[in-house]
Amino acid sequence: MFRFESHAPAEPVRVTLGERSEPAPGAAGRNLDAVALLGALWRSAGLIVLGGLACLALAVVGLGMVRPTYTAGIQILLDPSDLRVLENEVTTRTPQADSGASLAESQARVIQSSTVLRRVVEQLGLDRDPDFAKPDSTNPFVVALKGLLGLTPPATARDPVNVAIDSLSSAVSVRRPERTFVIEVAAKAADPQRAADIANAIGTAYLAGESAARTEAAKRVSDALTARLAALRQGVEAADNRVVKYRRDNRLTAASGRLLTDQQLGDLNQQLVTASIRAAEARERLAQAERMRARDTGTALPEMLQSPEMQALRQQYAALARSKAEAATRLGERHPAIAELNAQLREAEQRIEGEKRRIVEATRKDTERATASEAAIRRQLARAKSEMVTNESAVVGLSELERERDAQRTLYENVLRRSREAGEQERLNALNVRIISEAVPPRQRTWPPSPRIVLPAAILLGMVASAGLVLLRHLARDWGPARPQGNARSRPAVAGRGGGARDLSRSPEA
Repeated sequence: MFRFESHAPAEPVRVTLGERSEPAPGAAGRNLDAVALLGALWRSAGLIVLGGLACLALAVVGLGMVRPTYTAGIQILLDPSDLRVLENEVTTRTPQADSGASLAESQARVIQSSTVLRRVVEQLGLDRDPDFAKPDSTNPFVVALKGLLGLTPPATARDPVNVAIDSLSSAVSVRRPERTFVIEVAAKAADPQRAADIANAIGTAYLAGESAARTEAAKRVSDALTARLAALRQGVEAADNRVVKYRRDNRLTAASGRLLTDQQLGDLNQQLVTASIRAAEARERLAQAERMRARDTGTALPEMLQSPEMQALRQQYAALARSKAEAATRLGERHPAIAELNAQLREAEQRIEGEKRRIVEATRKDTERATASEAAIRRQLARAKSEMVTNESAVVGLSELERERDAQRTLYENVLRRSREAGEQERLNALNVRIISEAVPPRQRTWPPSPRIVLPAAILLGMVASAGLVLLRHLARDWGPARPQGNARSRPAVAGRGGGARDLSRSPEA
């Protein structure tokens, strides 16, 4: 309650109450009020929806104006070990266990090289495709601006093939998944079929380039070896001539790769052994014949002394002996027939003894011939040994020349075989690389994203942007500078006499 005390005379009093004061903007009203923010958003809901629809329209127009990009890819399996076709190949890949990954990475760089890309450009005619070989602008302003900024490329850089290679390089990506020997190649183009054609052409160009590189390497080796063969052939011929001349000068005749002296010495040793055996056998037969000569007619002879005549005579003698025995038993010893048989037996004995003498004489002659042959072979062997001792120093020099000739011939034969293998490898493809997945025209584009993603995102982005603008406007209004207010709106006053007013906002105790 207010208590008014005054010592002035009593007068009518009029109390004037000021308007209800509001918190000043920039004081307590500066604190964010969630309810106020939500209210501002609700009051501007139409504007927010309109912003979302506007972004949706812009997204639809943008999707219609942006050229789509399609990506097609292939997969190439690279085996670190090549196929083993020949025993000694010019180019072989037998990497260590820890170098396979490096080899795969190197081949990935080869796929991205300008050599492979040039093959693709020439195969598909990309130098005539405006998507890859973009012509320079003819706009005078653009030309002048490029010249001012130094962006005008030189004449050599404006070659359509080089421009297409640069564009293709930026449109191709090559990667190798970890822990594999598979290389993935992806190509981008505005047309799905074009992207698939580029990816497949890259795989074909890579395989052709690798095969051509190996063929070229084999050809270089083959040509180098062929050129070397002429010099090696001359070296072998010179070595052969030196050996022939040395043999002729030192009378060292060779047959079947051996010196004639050595060959004769070996043959004479073998002949001497045979002649010695034959002479010993002849002497043994002669000794047996001499012993058997003194024996009776009916005594059996050794098999070596048998002859057809001796066998016939002995059979005749045996038949006469049986006839005499039978006649003596039947007629008696004094019968004239017995005397006749005795005469026949004596005649048979004489013929047998004559055959014995002939056989002994023939055996003696064989023994003499065998002994003479043995002695002749011994004399020849002695002469061969003396000649070999004489030619020992010459043989040492000949052996040195033959070793040099054999080394030259071995080198020539190895180079000749290697040259033929290299020439054969030019026509063989031992590359153990294959395309395990060919590119097909993609059904979905990779850029821009699908409308199912772009349109909802555009609506959401538009609404979020509109809401942000609304909140910024609300905060800017509440956080602005305070407006000046009159004294009558700030505190209650009392009107006194004479129209004046006094401030009644003080407490009664004042």
